[in-house]
Amino acid sequence: MQKKQIAFTIDTLQQAESIIKETKIYKIIPIIHFKSYIIAGFGSDFIITFKNKLVSKFGRSRFKIFVDCGYNRSLGINMAILKIDYIKVLGNSIIIKKVKDIANKNKVSLNPSFNIVDCRNIKNFKLKIQKIYARD
Repeated sequence: MQKKQIAFTIDTLQQAESIIKETKIYKIIPIIHFKSYIIAGFGSDFIITFKNKLVSKFGRSRFKIFVDCGYNRSLGINMAILKIDYIKVLGNSIIIKKVKDIANKNKVSLNPSFNIVDCRNIKNFKLKIQKIYARD
């Protein structure tokens, strides 16, 4: 039975680490979701540094990154070039087609649909993840 894809919205490195540790029990690969305002404030270098920190601690295959770029098409193209796993970009069909061509070239999934769980204000990740995956 395939488990449903769930993206976890986070703000800090500590939250990402605890989500990765807790999902390891259920043998799933968590998808770490960043909202557009975080990237607008910190920039794309923040995501790359964040990803490198997690890779050094857990390895490449333990998590995926999902970035919501909103209407910022240049950020979407930049994230596709940097090979972030999943990107969400809004805009008209012509722009989406051009970004999709760049994303396909770099093996990046554009505008995927996930269930998104907001974990920014949750203290006990273990209990939340247990509730989500106990239903499967």
